Amino acid sequence: MPSLPASSTRYAQQLREGFRWLRFGPELEAEYSAYSSSNEHRRVAWFSALCLLVWGGYALVDLWRLDAVGFQAGQQALLTWLHMVRLGGAVVIALALIGALWPAPLRVVQVLMIASGAVVSCGAAFAVYVYKLFGVPHETAILVAIMLGLLSPFAISLWVQLALAALYLACVLGLAWIAPLPAVRLAMLQLGFQLALSALVFGTGAYWREHQRREQFLYRGDAHWLAMRDALTGLYNRRMFNHHLSLLMAQARREGQPLALLLLDVDHFKNYNDTYGHQQGDAVLQQVAQVVLASIGRPLDLVARVGGEEFAVLLYGSGADHAQALGQSLVMGVRQRALPHVASGVAQVVTVSVGGAMLAPQDEARTLYARADRMLYEAKSGGRNRCCWEETLQA
Repeated sequence: MPSLPASSTRYAQQLREGFRWLRFGPELEAEYSAYSSSNEHRRVAWFSALCLLVWGGYALVDLWRLDAVGFQAGQQALLTWLHMVRLGGAVVIALALIGALWPAPLRVVQVLMIASGAVVSCGAAFAVYVYKLFGVPHETAILVAIMLGLLSPFAISLWVQLALAALYLACVLGLAWIAPLPAVRLAMLQLGFQLALSALVFGTGAYWREHQRREQFLYRGDAHWLAMRDALTGLYNRRMFNHHLSLLMAQARREGQPLALLLLDVDHFKNYNDTYGHQQGDAVLQQVAQVVLASIGRPLDLVARVGGEEFAVLLYGSGADHAQALGQSLVMGVRQRALPHVASGVAQVVTVSVGGAMLAPQDEARTLYARADRMLYEAKSGGRNRCCWEETLQA
């Protein structure tokens, strides 16, 4: 088993806490459900097609085998019920297949998979019961295979699969209870014992399969989070900033929306580290990150740490006036934190400089960044602790 990650992400925290009952916290559980549902329709379609093929094959064999047996008048009603069960099972499996190919909403597919499991398992148990009453040769190993199938579907949770397995066993034991012949009752009880053992084996395997799948989801989520985040501040890193910048520029042009880029730099940060130490400097960067992150609230806005003490803010759909006002508020917000900085030369507290630019029609990612960086340089050369914008503000 791989060692637990030392990171502080919610994925790593869940790994350390464990998930014995195969459940995460509400937010992670919703994310895992979305992760698990990818390609679910295709997997259900293949599974349903295989079930329909096997179920239909056995139904055809039954027609040939049962027609060769002479039945008494009282047995015809039971035979009719058997045919109805075969037909009903085929219809339900076919509906699950159609729902997966459609594709229907996943909740609908899940309901169809549950219905298929219930009908196929209880229907197969009823078929074996009828065979034993009629004295027709049959193969009970198929019922064990069905138990394995119940604990294999992808669209439903393990606990629902276990509930279906319990229903299956209850059906077999119920048929044993109503069996009119002692020999049939004993045979059905023996079959129930075999299915209980198979449920124990397959259920244990299904539990660890689900546990491993969830564990891999957490490891993958932790690695992905760390790959796109700055470990110190929790903000996006430079790599993700570059990726999002290109995407948002393309989207802004496509939708005719403004896009603002702000660059923020902590004033005299080297002096701060020399005076207070790097550990305290890290704490300042975390404080600044909190101020910057609190300034945005819309889904497409983004904050990233793009350098040692440099941060970037992307504001999608914000006009120049709003973006400039937000830049001024960042300057004020950091200063109001009143973090002591005796070696600043600007103030006795930590301050920041901000430069900003609006996306222009001719801009590429590098030119937009260069223009904002030029404004940041002007803010720093003009005395720091201020926000500077281009003289011409594009709306």
